[in-house]
Amino acid sequence: MGEGKVLKKAIVALDGSEYSKYALEYVLDLLDKSKWKLILLHVIPSLEEFGIESVAPPSLVVQLLEELKENAKKIIEEGEAKAKEKGFEVEGLIKEGHVGKTIVQTAEELDVDLIAMGTRGLSGIKALILGSVARYVSNHAHCPVLVVRKKGE
Repeated sequence: MGEGKVLKKAIVALDGSEYSKYALEYVLDLLDKSKWKLILLHVIPSLEEFGIESVAPPSLVVQLLEELKENAKKIIEEGEAKAKEKGFEVEGLIKEGHVGKTIVQTAEELDVDLIAMGTRGLSGIKALILGSVARYVSNHAHCPVLVVRKKGE
């Protein structure tokens, strides 16, 4: 990278699913590595959202959190390796909280130019009942959001 060169920044949200891996691959092919820095973000969902903290013994909660953190680290390391292999400047971040809100807040804090994420492409009742992180992010982000769906889904 050239000295003092200002790169655009893109967050790629990774959750370890095939959909998020595909989104990363898509971004790696789409963006110009000489102009973009990638920030790979994994958000560990808040256990409060699932009510786990109130019903599980503290030792189980600690163990679960450690497993989630270890898994997050693997997801980010795998993504970083792919991005570096393609020549991108890359940074990995792991945060905890409400997934959609945390992605949006992180994008604002880092003043990114783009958020990219994968989606399963749920529709109808499933999308209505389950809600969607991609929908939340696209409705609340301060920057463009690229929602990547695998062809045929």
